[in-house]
Order: sequence, then C-alpha cells, then structure tokens
Amino acid sequence: MAPALKLWYFDIPGKAETIRILLNYGGIPFEDFTFKFEAWPEYKSKMPFGQVPVLEIDGKPLAQSAAIERYAAKLAGLIPDDVFAAAKVDEAHALITEIQDVLAPTYAIKDPEAKIKARQEAAAGPLKEKFAKLVSLLTAAGGLFLTGDAPTYADIALFKFMSGLVGGTMEGIPTDMFNEYPELKAFHKRVAELPPVKKMYENVTEGHRLSYKALP
Repeated sequence: MAPALKLWYFDIPGKAETIRILLNYGGIPFEDFTFKFEAWPEYKSKMPFGQVPVLEIDGKPLAQSAAIERYAAKLAGLIPDDVFAAAKVDEAHALITEIQDVLAPTYAIKDPEAKIKARQEAAAGPLKEKFAKLVSLLTAAGGLFLTGDAPTYADIALFKFMSGLVGGTMEGIPTDMFNEYPELKAFHKRVAELPPVKKMYENVTEGHRLSYKALP
C-alpha cells in the first residue's frame, strides 16, 4: 500500500518545487499543503529543525529538501538501481546544489541595489563557470540528460533551478541568460516536454511558473 504523503511548504515554488515535480512525475498521490508567509509562526514549532519543506510519510516527518528529493525520486523511479550509476546521479545533483549556493549569500542582502549588484556579479562570473561544467557534463553523457539517455532526479533539480533563476523573481539575473547556453536551453525544453512535467504546467498562463513551460 502506498504511503500517505503530505508536503508542507509556502505557496511558492521555492525549495519544494523539485519535490512536487518528482512526485507528479511518478504519479504518486500527495497532499500539497501550502500556506502564506504570515502563517509560518503557526507551523514553525511543529516542523523538524523549524524549517520547511517537510514531507509527512504516514504521519512521520522527513525534513531537509535533499533527503526529501531523494525519497521522492526513489518512489518515482528516477534513481538507477545500479549503485555506481546512482552515485553519478548524486554527483550531478551535488553540482546543482553548488550552483545554487553561489547565489545563497545574496538572499541575506537587505539593500536592493547591493543585492542586484551581487547577483549581476555572480551571473557574470561564478555562474558562468558552473554552467560551463554543466554543459561539459551534458556533452559527456551524450547530450540528452545529465547522466545518460534517461531522466533522473538530478535532471528535475536542474530544470527547476533554471526555471526559477530566469522566471523574473531574481532581481539582477538576466531573464535571457540561458541564450548563451544553447545546450542548457535545449535540455530545459527536453525536460519541460516530458509528459508528466508538461501536464503539471500545461494550464499555467501567468506568474512565476511560466518559465517552467518554456524559458524566456
């Protein structure tokens, strides 16, 4: 019998969107429990480590987005059975986490102009270096997905990161930045057209999830 799943997160894509895509990809039923930021104090004390996302599995909480993503990926069949192949997927996922970490310090910058400047500098330097590594990874794997001919949870994580990065909510990040990386843009289109992913966003007509249908 399939476990009863309840995902707790804010009513934005954020750190929960990869989890949502993975569960939808696998056709796994779950309750997507979302709430406004102002409601967070009501729920914070109930969450392990006082943070979200949290996935309840038959009433038992699982915290930390990386752990939840791997759990959801296992349910969805997006982790290879072969131990080495699975490790290569984890390797690709770790690279994506490194790329996300490039921008992490900018979230704490209070001054809007300083935040924009920091992100522009990241886009012009460290992010370019990381994207070059992703292109190399794709090329070495044959150009379809990060580790081969079939999608894995690392591909879903990269798809989510790319979509969120240029979706218009990251001040200082050019929305057309992936025009410099045709391989990555083609990759995003490939993932967006996977039937479960396409179905998930087919009715989106506005807002910050438009970039999940197609990059600007």
